[in-house]
Amino acid sequence: MNGKTTQKREKNLIILLSGFCAYVFMGSVFRNIMLAYELGKDDTDTFIWHMVPQSVAMLLMMFCAGLIIKMLYNLKHKSVFVRENVRLVQYLGLAVMVYGVFLGIWKHVSPVEETIAFMRDAFLLLGGFILLIGSVFKAGIRIKEEQDLTI
Repeated sequence: MNGKTTQKREKNLIILLSGFCAYVFMGSVFRNIMLAYELGKDDTDTFIWHMVPQSVAMLLMMFCAGLIIKMLYNLKHKSVFVRENVRLVQYLGLAVMVYGVFLGIWKHVSPVEETIAFMRDAFLLLGGFILLIGSVFKAGIRIKEEQDLTI
């Protein structure tokens, strides 16, 4: 009885997290479309300078949502401490850090005055934290493998 309750909770959590990923992605798409509409009304030269960071962010969200959904799929099939999840978490951390670096570079090449320094630092910090979690997962796998080899 308790096992069925746990499985139902896990299934509900996976559905909730998958829905959240879809919500974030769709919000990004909507924001990008609205930005294109608003900036398209203006006949200025800065349209592309506003649009590129938003488009890169949308692509990053698509990539990260795909990684998270793959990890949730592995979780659903009871594959938690496996090397594939470590690789997925590391890719997620690297993608977030790359976006932080992109924002740092973009600040220096863009003629548009925007305050993205805080966002850049936040993405770099978050990416580093996700990479740390990936390292913890890797250590957990090593401990699990040692445990499995012990009699």
